[in-house]
Amino acid sequence: MGADMRVQLLNDIKKLSLEKYISEIVSSVMEGMLKCKSSNDIAACVEVVSALHQRFPDSFTPLLTYQLAKVLQVPTKQYLASLSAEQKEKEEMTRITKQRTYLRIVCELWLVNILRFVEEGIPTLSSVNVGGIETHRDAVAGLIGDNTSGSQQQSSTLSKKLAYKEQGGFVYKVLKDMVSNDMEQHINIALMASFLKNFGQSVLGIVPRKQRAAAEQHDEEVPLLAVDPESVVTPDIHAMLMNLFQSYYKSVEVHLVKMHKAIQKMERRNNEVLFSRGELSEENKQRYEKAQKIYENLSDALDIDMPDLPADEVQTKQSIISMSTGSSFNDGKENTGNGIWEDDDARKFYEDLPDLRVLVPDVFFDSQPVKKETAETEKVEDEQNEEEDDTASSSSVSNEDGQEDDMADPADIVNEVIEKTASEEGDEEAKPAVTTQTIQLDSLLTRLSTCGNRDLIDSAAVDFCYMNNKNARKRLVKALLNVHRQRVDLLPYYSRLIATLNQHFPDVGEMAIAALTYEFKGLQRRKTPDLVETRIKNIRFLSELAKFRVTPPHTIFHIFKVALDDFTTYNIDIVCNLLETCGRFLLKTPETSARMSTMLETVMRKKSVQHLDSRYALMVENAYYQANPPDKPAIQVKERSPMELYIRKLIYEDLCKKTLDKILKQLRKLQWDDPKVRGWLIKIFQKIWKVKFGNIHLMAILASGLNRYHSDFGVQIIDSVVEEIRIGLEQNIFKHNQRRIAVAKYLGELYNYRTIESPLIFDTLYSIVTFGHEFGRPARERFCVIDAPNDFFRIRLCCTLLDTCGMCFDRGSSKKKLDTFLAFFQMYVLSKNKPPMDVDFMISDTLEMLRPQLNLFNTYEEANEAVDRMLLEELKSVQNTDGSGKVLLEDGFEESEGSDSSSSGDEDDLDLLDETNNNENEDDNITTGGDVNVGDGEEDDVVVLKMKKEQLSKEEEEEFERELSKMMSESIESRKFEKKAAMLDVPIPMNLRGSQDRRKIAQEMNKPETGKMAFTLLTKKGNRQQTKVMEIPSDSVLAVSTRTKQEAEREEQQQLKKLVLNYEEREEEAARQAAIEERARLRGHYRGKKVLQMGGGGAGHHYASGGGSNW
Repeated sequence: MGADMRVQLLNDIKKLSLEKYISEIVSSVMEGMLKCKSSNDIAACVEVVSALHQRFPDSFTPLLTYQLAKVLQVPTKQYLASLSAEQKEKEEMTRITKQRTYLRIVCELWLVNILRFVEEGIPTLSSVNVGGIETHRDAVAGLIGDNTSGSQQQSSTLSKKLAYKEQGGFVYKVLKDMVSNDMEQHINIALMASFLKNFGQSVLGIVPRKQRAAAEQHDEEVPLLAVDPESVVTPDIHAMLMNLFQSYYKSVEVHLVKMHKAIQKMERRNNEVLFSRGELSEENKQRYEKAQKIYENLSDALDIDMPDLPADEVQTKQSIISMSTGSSFNDGKENTGNGIWEDDDARKFYEDLPDLRVLVPDVFFDSQPVKKETAETEKVEDEQNEEEDDTASSSSVSNEDGQEDDMADPADIVNEVIEKTASEEGDEEAKPAVTTQTIQLDSLLTRLSTCGNRDLIDSAAVDFCYMNNKNARKRLVKALLNVHRQRVDLLPYYSRLIATLNQHFPDVGEMAIAALTYEFKGLQRRKTPDLVETRIKNIRFLSELAKFRVTPPHTIFHIFKVALDDFTTYNIDIVCNLLETCGRFLLKTPETSARMSTMLETVMRKKSVQHLDSRYALMVENAYYQANPPDKPAIQVKERSPMELYIRKLIYEDLCKKTLDKILKQLRKLQWDDPKVRGWLIKIFQKIWKVKFGNIHLMAILASGLNRYHSDFGVQIIDSVVEEIRIGLEQNIFKHNQRRIAVAKYLGELYNYRTIESPLIFDTLYSIVTFGHEFGRPARERFCVIDAPNDFFRIRLCCTLLDTCGMCFDRGSSKKKLDTFLAFFQMYVLSKNKPPMDVDFMISDTLEMLRPQLNLFNTYEEANEAVDRMLLEELKSVQNTDGSGKVLLEDGFEESEGSDSSSSGDEDDLDLLDETNNNENEDDNITTGGDVNVGDGEEDDVVVLKMKKEQLSKEEEEEFERELSKMMSESIESRKFEKKAAMLDVPIPMNLRGSQDRRKIAQEMNKPETGKMAFTLLTKKGNRQQTKVMEIPSDSVLAVSTRTKQEAEREEQQQLKKLVLNYEEREEEAARQAAIEERARLRGHYRGKKVLQMGGGGAGHHYASGGGSNW
């Protein structure tokens, strides 16, 4: 595609047959464009592409348009996020290099009207042509189709072109995509500068400042671009491009000022690094100069002034390296975001020191002598000390002083160094007599051990200033350094006190550092292992002072080096304590980061090479990761709208008894029609475990109040609460136990405030104790995976729910239901292992609160027998007069299991029948006079008072029947996957039984047996039900299965009847025997009357006059 191949390519395009190779030509053209570097090559490339466009306008040009638009696209943010930093930088550099060449060629093709709109590009040659015919889009494709379709296509094409023109053309669309995705990082600024450099004058009509200045210098006129009316650069496109570049330049201005400030900070930091380390990287500076050069080119091309960059601020704060302490740290407040401190509290503790000159009058600082020692002198002394230490660590000490130091106590060493340091500073002051100030100082030194927080230690620093003198400072440093070796918790506060005073009294820090360093040297010469605690106190004190920038960093690194040279026993403790205390600080501080990283690598190499004890190896690993913790992704803070934040504030912060009514009114005033607001409320009321446990009843009050006006909201809350309990039973995750307790309490509070009814509470209680158990009943011999015998959390759930709302079930049918459940609950508790003490106390407290007089079961067998007896009695109470377990219908068919959902009219009729039978039996046994003589005249007269059947007994029986049906359905849960036969035997409605009774029809017809079976077909026409008798052959499958089923049901019915009658006979026999014994006892002692209270029982119940009966 270069200038040297231009003539040959043009000849080949005219002569060769290229219709079948359009796709390959486009690919080759795209590759050739990248090799065009000079202006001549680009001109030749445009000429070749123009020739191909003239020959293949409908096939070559759309493909080329699509490929050029595709190659000029900006990569997506998702793709860039998947790359590493190095890969991302390399990818962007390669893309910008390619797109710079493509963008220049595209602009040339756009100016000669070859590329018009991005939307005209097609990915392949296959497309749907006019008339619905799929063809190759070449020069003859437009010949297909009739004139009507052709005119319609032309009109649609014209409308599309008008719409495309409004979007600005090919180049504007490409530039807009590049700019819109680059308003923050400005990676594409090189492309924009290249475009303006090559086409700023021809497209935008902007003459660069340098060219205009050169023309003015030589007294030449600046050439003005003539406006071509046929040019693709219309006034609208010109205005759109100018607005695009101006908006981009404004964002670049902001970015430039921000980057300039950041570079200035880096330069200040680099100066400190250069001063302390002697070397400096030029990478940041080169990056800044390169970026500023690009910005200047862009400003010149757009003819816009460069922004005024702020000058570097004069640093009023001097580096501590110039102070007498010799520290190479600066103020360091630029590093608060670099992870030096674990949290903001730690940063404030180590950096925000009180200014004593604000708190104490200046007169107390006048006696401080001014030190004029330079940093270079102290640095030379430190280097000499290091050389002496290295010599001392490699050879034994030969002088007598060293031998005495080996046996000296560390506290004596500290005192000696402090005295020596104070004497070198000048003539010692005479020892003052005992004065009030001395007594105050003694009191201050005594209470230092109680200063266990920042405020106390700061107040101690202020108090010391009022009694400040040279001798007091010496005594203070002695008291601080002689802290007990086990009180390492006081070292951070003592270090803060030294750092606070060191700002105004530098000799305090000097004495402390000199004494601690000398103590470390003395401890290193003593190889005995009995001073481990003293060594740890010493190194931790130095490390804490380093975090306050009192200890020079070279002192810490020298101690580190000495300990690593002999990396055994107590030196391992020294290294680990140093890393735990100030390792993170030194690693994250830019001035010491490189050297600290090398030290950490040395520590890990030493650990891997030496065969350390497991305890030491674990200590080294913990210290390493505490100093250099692994990188963790930043926690994404969820963005919430102001309305959601307001709702959460009302619920989570403001909710209390005093504000309950106000919050309820505020919630009612919200926009309930807005689905977002409604969703936020539902989520907050569902996740009740996020609310304080003591506020759960307040949440129930709010839910009850909102349910009055938004009933569907209350339904959603109740459904979610029940579902949450069910999910907890299914998953049984330990970490969700606290959440499940809160949900159970929430459900009980909802009942207390009349949002739900008692059946839901009892359904939940039975679900808790039966869910997952085979046959819907817990048993010792059957193991449940999700409710193990040693898992007592379900007991906690039941107790929580009963403690919340159980006291409400003290009357009526709810009392009877609760008594029934308590018996079942005791059986559930006894089916498990022996509960721990806290669970046992919880059960006892719950039962004592609900039923203080309840007789507790001692063994599982007793509870199981009681539950069986209770279920049998309840089953008997809902049976018909014949004692069978099923209700016999008028047509001779027993009610099937599916008839539980029959109409309420049937139940009312059956209840009426039972009541009639009960009244007849009672009339037979009890006279209306109320007095009945039992036995002969010698026996006692027993007065039987008949109590009328309570009105609630019917409701109790209905509720119990529903509970029993629920329990029976759960007991056969294991058979729910068995294939069940179709239910054909269903009860006939009451209003249709009389006329369609099959027995009556058979009697009226008096027809002999014909080998057929009669069935009643129930149909529905409109709102009316109709029945029709159908006869089916007796040998058919339907008749045989029905007959077999009826026989099986009769047999089962007889067995159940026999079982119940035998039980009743035993009860009657026991009652009669008890009555005989009671009469005999009464006859032998005294004669009198006895009143029995009798309730209206059902059929089959017999009452005895004996005292042992509880009926």
